Amino acid sequence: MRDNQIQLARGIAVLFDALVGTDAGATAAHSLHVAAISQDLGTPGSELPSCADSDVGDDGLLNPIRYGQAIRAHEPWTTVPAGVLPSRCRNDPVQYPSFLTFDAGSSSTTDLHEDFVCVVPFGGGGCGLEQQFEAAYRALVVHDAHDRPGNDDPNAGFVRDGAVLAILILSDEEDGSVRDCRHAEPGVACIDATSVFDSTSAAWASIDLNLRDYVYTPGSAQDPTWPLDRYVDPTNLRRGFPSLKPGAPELVIFAGIVGMPMFPPRTRSGGLDWDALLGTSPDGRDGFVGDSAEGPVSMRQANMDPNCITRVMPSCRREGSTYDPAMPPCNTTSQYFAWPSRRIVQVARTFEETWGNGTVSSICRNDYGDALAALARRITARFCAR
Repeated sequence: MRDNQIQLARGIAVLFDALVGTDAGATAAHSLHVAAISQDLGTPGSELPSCADSDVGDDGLLNPIRYGQAIRAHEPWTTVPAGVLPSRCRNDPVQYPSFLTFDAGSSSTTDLHEDFVCVVPFGGGGCGLEQQFEAAYRALVVHDAHDRPGNDDPNAGFVRDGAVLAILILSDEEDGSVRDCRHAEPGVACIDATSVFDSTSAAWASIDLNLRDYVYTPGSAQDPTWPLDRYVDPTNLRRGFPSLKPGAPELVIFAGIVGMPMFPPRTRSGGLDWDALLGTSPDGRDGFVGDSAEGPVSMRQANMDPNCITRVMPSCRREGSTYDPAMPPCNTTSQYFAWPSRRIVQVARTFEETWGNGTVSSICRNDYGDALAALARRITARFCAR
């Protein structure tokens, strides 16, 4: 993931230029708020290696380098290769506030880009059990991130009325947002699933902690995750991420650079064929399978790799890498790969089909420029419409 984070940091200038730089032209945004979070929410009830704060991890706090509890055990600048971090990064956890601000009249896009690189929580040394959706939900909903008088939450001020809100997830794994009933919605039933972090528990679909996020049947007793309508529910706009923009859910954009094929199935019109990619069966058994130049790929649920017994079949492999069927690589050192991010793709689909506000692309690409340009188009389409 460190290499992917570096690639995002280098490519984010594409997004900033499209929004506020010379590329934006007459559609340029006047101001931006930009923040980073980590996907580490700990492993409540269990102590696990690399998960430094078992109770809450970095707790969805903006700028976790400064405010997170877990990331202090693996400060980013200790593992980032030389030449990646700009000279303005002082390797000081208190250098930056919870979020960055840009004003067209007084700020520099170059400074914004470099400051963003400074606050990205680089490195792969964090908790390997990741809760991508719940981290964003914790950051924006559980922590009230709105800009309003009297709000003293640590994330306060980030979400502004009338502004477009874009959520971007970078991940090479499935969303593992575990039901922790301490954060249940009022009036919504909750069955706690935090025992999924207990390696001795026999209640889950695998004895392998990581595989427990991949081999369950969605919605079954062995599914530890929050239902996806916690994050986006077109039938109830007072829930999830759309609730952050009361009366204007179209102002919420969702994007993922995640585990999915580099060349996903397309419709005749050229759009992403969601049914062919994810399948139409609720259990995901008929999702996409195919071959790529880098080796076989799959988006099916619980599709174990016959050549690598410790993992499901990868959703993609690093662009341009080599696959030898006689000696199949089973680790990211031999050949980088990503696992299927089915839940993240499903949420992107809901945003795209409901408001035209969802986009996903493959994390295995060597350049994220197209993915970031697609996100920029959706953002500018919304603030230009207003």
